[in-house]
Amino acid sequence: MQSDSAHSYASIIFHGVGKPDRVLEDGEAQYWLSRDKFCRILDRIVGMGKDAPQITFDDGNASDFEIALPELKQRGLTAVFFVLTARLGERGSLTEADVQELSGAGHIIGSHGHRHRDWRRLDAAGRIEEFETARTRLSALAGTEITDAAAPFGLYDREVAGELRQRGYRAIHTSDWGRATRSRFIRPRNCLDDTMTHEQIERALTGRISLARHPRRWLGLARKRLLPARKPA
Repeated sequence: MQSDSAHSYASIIFHGVGKPDRVLEDGEAQYWLSRDKFCRILDRIVGMGKDAPQITFDDGNASDFEIALPELKQRGLTAVFFVLTARLGERGSLTEADVQELSGAGHIIGSHGHRHRDWRRLDAAGRIEEFETARTRLSALAGTEITDAAAPFGLYDREVAGELRQRGYRAIHTSDWGRATRSRFIRPRNCLDDTMTHEQIERALTGRISLARHPRRWLGLARKRLLPARKPA
């Protein structure tokens, strides 16, 4: 029998839900789902029972609290919210009180860093800000240790993963697609966006990768995990 740490599971990424109340970054709009589509996906997850994926949210958008929280509660679901601390309190983003309430409702708070930037290009000061300062602030708000991080844009390399591990994180959550295991430090997730077909959403919810996607995925993983790290800009 497999232990829980060896059991594989799917993990999905939501970003914004509904109409954004802030200026979006280039290419970000496609990752915002309508409330109706979001709710249909949650209903599908409920129907999956023990095979349901882990639910995660990136970027700390206000819709995490205003829309996702009540919809999750209605269905008895929990999620991991990866929060950007530089955006806390800004229009369209979570507030400190929102983070406290999400944690108090039984959801996990993770770190998405301080600013939304490429962790591979950080200098020493940037690494402290992204990996330590952000985590300390979130830990104070959540009232618990922050052990999980999610790489902005899904960008990381072996140096980023190694430093996060050295600093005491339990896992780095990526957007590499596939299934994850809790025994591994690097944990792939499947990103949902508004352009996906029903079949693509089903693949995301189960962590299945199409045969056509396999070569590109393995090439991407090799590049991220094996090649030398980039120098800071």
